[in-house]
Amino acid sequence: MVVLMSSSFVRLKILLVDDDVGCLRSLENLLELDGHEISTATRGQEAVDLARQLRREKREPELSILDYHVPDLTGLETYELLSQELPGLGAIFVTGDASSGLEERILEAGGLALVRKPLDSVRIRGAVKTFQRRWSSDCEEEFIG
Repeated sequence: MVVLMSSSFVRLKILLVDDDVGCLRSLENLLELDGHEISTATRGQEAVDLARQLRREKREPELSILDYHVPDLTGLETYELLSQELPGLGAIFVTGDASSGLEERILEAGGLALVRKPLDSVRIRGAVKTFQRRWSSDCEEEFIG
């Protein structure tokens, strides 16, 4: 269930995946302060297992924020598996990787944005707000249509 807090705010359920616990906690705190419900995982497979559990509990996330490099799976591999469990799940990727072509691969796979580390709260919040606008627009169309 999506909770509308005001005409411009949609409270999201967000799944964060990052093996850097400091980065994970910083993102969690930032997004909780913004009013979102956060679930966290430090590995790709852990995120997939958590997504299954959240789906069973009817608390599935609408958005994922994934580190591109975690020990067991890449962010893209994790997102592919998550998408099988949660069709329609949005994805924002974060990385310290400066490889050329990475952003294009992420966007081609359905990712909404790539935010480079060190993380900037303005860029993260901007990417989340872009998703919120799309999500609330889709919800309105579904409700009205």
